[in-house]
Amino acid sequence: MIQNIKNWFFALVDDYMHARYGKRKSVLFKDHPKEVIEIGAGYGANFRYLKSGTRVIAVEPNSSLRDILKKRAERFGIILEIHHGGAEELLIPDNHVEMVLGSLVLCSVNDPIQVVSEIKRVLKAGGRFAYLEHVKAREGSWVYGIQRMVRKPWKCFFDGCHVTRDTGKLIQNSGFKNVDQQAFNSRTIFVPIIPHISGVAVK
Repeated sequence: MIQNIKNWFFALVDDYMHARYGKRKSVLFKDHPKEVIEIGAGYGANFRYLKSGTRVIAVEPNSSLRDILKKRAERFGIILEIHHGGAEELLIPDNHVEMVLGSLVLCSVNDPIQVVSEIKRVLKAGGRFAYLEHVKAREGSWVYGIQRMVRKPWKCFFDGCHVTRDTGKLIQNSGFKNVDQQAFNSRTIFVPIIPHISGVAVK
């Protein structure tokens, strides 16, 4: 019974996330190599945008998601390797892959600067970091005012999620050779996460 409820919940979340981000993710992740690293793989929401036969090193500290990650990988033909450590210290060699994926994860890691540094370390020269994140709103805007008002309870309720983290600026200042980044607003009733960015940073 509990497992059926979990399956129903993840299916509902997956449909919602695909409707909100599917087209943008399809563009971000296209032409990906045969092996990628995904930080904060969660329940495997991004597997549907990858070619069957892709090898994914999935970095996900929540060990309770292991089974659903495996099921999603099987469903989409993904060759899966799960790492349960945090993204602040990737147990992966330097210059290892041509692409790292991350979506809606840098808002909740403990040390985003260290995570981005690790992403750069494991990327080969010319490798790409493809990302999608919700971010801090423009200071002085009404959305930013709401973000500041709810940031503490939001962080507690949503597993460490920071709504005022300036992730876009962080990535742009992280020493990538090139950052192609776009800002957009998500059509959501959850006001604190309306502002978003997506982009590709090249090492």
